[in-house]
Amino acid sequence: MIEANEPTEGTVVKQETPAQITTTQIIQDLENGIDRTGIQTKYGLESWEVKQMFMHPTLKGKKAKKVRKLSFEFVDDTVEAVITNQTSIPVETVQVPVEEDLHATLAETTNVNTQFTQF
Repeated sequence: MIEANEPTEGTVVKQETPAQITTTQIIQDLENGIDRTGIQTKYGLESWEVKQMFMHPTLKGKKAKKVRKLSFEFVDDTVEAVITNQTSIPVETVQVPVEEDLHATLAETTNVNTQFTQF
């Protein structure tokens, strides 16, 4: 029999309502997959308190992330193995200008520049 990974929901550990709840705490809970109902349960809040909290500009429109896991291991076999100890990058054929061509190009540009500077 093949066993598949089941999607998991964020776990909620109920605690007493703290004196201070920060937006960072709530965003972290949302990242961990805890939705509004879970936040209400976790912090022992009333539904209107959660609603009021999510009216804050930082939390407005934020939703819990769905934590999903694949039921199999997905491997990309199209990428070549990367050698971590590699100290240089292999260079393909590099075209280096021939010295004569380089001198001819420099001579042409020098002549062009001198023509514009003469009045």
